[in-house]
Amino acid sequence: MKGLQGLVIAIVLGLAAAALNWFYLVRQSQQVERVAFIGVRSDQYVERGERLRNEHLVAIQIPRNAVGNLRDFAVPDAARATVLGQAVSRPLHGGSLLLQADLDTPPPKLSLGQNERIMWIPVDSRSYVPSLITPGDMVTFKVARMAPTPAGGPASPETARPAAPPGPVERIGPFKVLSVGNRLGSAEVMQAAKIPQMQENVLGISITPEVEARADRLWAMVQASDFRSVGIEKHGEQK
Repeated sequence: MKGLQGLVIAIVLGLAAAALNWFYLVRQSQQVERVAFIGVRSDQYVERGERLRNEHLVAIQIPRNAVGNLRDFAVPDAARATVLGQAVSRPLHGGSLLLQADLDTPPPKLSLGQNERIMWIPVDSRSYVPSLITPGDMVTFKVARMAPTPAGGPASPETARPAAPPGPVERIGPFKVLSVGNRLGSAEVMQAAKIPQMQENVLGISITPEVEARADRLWAMVQASDFRSVGIEKHGEQK
């Protein structure tokens, strides 16, 4: 009988200790300093290009010792007033963090470095996807050498022959892209800012002393082709 009483007392003391330990942990967790970041409410969805409203947002509390480098990417809740009314550059689903990159805006103007110029090259917009080219990408141009014009002057309508096919293709590059028509940043940011894309068939490329000779060759080839179809090849990211 005494053994049973001792077992009951031990169980009760164990449960009491567990309860006290749980209350202690809860109290300690409430005392941990936290940092609030902006998130999207679970019942909200923000379309790309839509402007943020207060009802879209919620503060997400994170323990300070677990923040790490999150502050380099997420938007603190203390800055909520500065983001209201801004358009987002990607769709935001409920429960996601608002990132600084979501609020990117197009560059206000073209910025050239020292000893850098820009040259515009007409390309065939049917032969590439403009939205996949972003300023900063490296591209190579493909220009078809035009067959020489037969001697003997212009032919009459009766003796006219079909135009000679273009000659072999020459690749000239690489060049850094500075603009795609009037776009100076990514297509997503442009759409989010509701700025219409224009002249996608003209690429602005960076000209520096190092690429000047090949730029002159490219321009001569484009002129020789009478500004006809020019293709482009996008390079992979350099490691």
